[in-house]
Amino acid sequence: MNKLLVLAVLSMCTLFCNAQNGTYEDIFDVSSDGSINKVSFMIDDFDLSQTVKDVEYKTTFSHNFTVGTASYTLKTGILKDWGDGIFSRGFNVISLYKDGRTELILKQPEIWTYVYSGGSAIDFRDYTDNQFFIPIKLSSKSLAMVFLGWPYGGDMPYMTIVVATEKEANIVFNKRMGLDSIKTYPLYTMKVQTVLEEYDSCGKLCTPPVFTEIKASGYGTLQLKKQQQ
Repeated sequence: MNKLLVLAVLSMCTLFCNAQNGTYEDIFDVSSDGSINKVSFMIDDFDLSQTVKDVEYKTTFSHNFTVGTASYTLKTGILKDWGDGIFSRGFNVISLYKDGRTELILKQPEIWTYVYSGGSAIDFRDYTDNQFFIPIKLSSKSLAMVFLGWPYGGDMPYMTIVVATEKEANIVFNKRMGLDSIKTYPLYTMKVQTVLEEYDSCGKLCTPPVFTEIKASGYGTLQLKKQQQ
């Protein structure tokens, strides 16, 4: 009887903890050889016209970093048709090179903004060693890079996450979300906004903001907290 009682209490505690903590799902997975396994529904396509895909761009900044034994170079750029007006706020091209070879090139019709001294309303310089992305060390051989978008036309900006390992680099996450805050303990956790608040003509809140979380799993990946329907 005592065993049944203990099992019942443990089961209730598990259900309670799950209800409190919510359900998290892996954004991606990394194989033992460093290969990145993407989850397709975690990556929304940018609304790219053929013009944006084909247009040339010019490099603006370069940033070097290492992941394990691999050497990476990140280069940011601006689409030539955009001119220099966005230079002070951000960039709309990301190119990533590993040991001198091209790993990834991303373009978007909007911009990623600098994580500090750019267009972001929140200054995240305490969480980064560079101006272009927020690094999250997932293991000694893998690094997540969080790029913050710039809101246009009443939409949430794109939040883009790229993961680099000793073997390769790839995009693993791209959703319209804004970064609200960061906690680094006990697990690295980002509070993200998924719905932009809206006000009526009298200044009354008619659509409240909605938030969720992206956190380090503790076993080398990132997880997204499922939102209740």
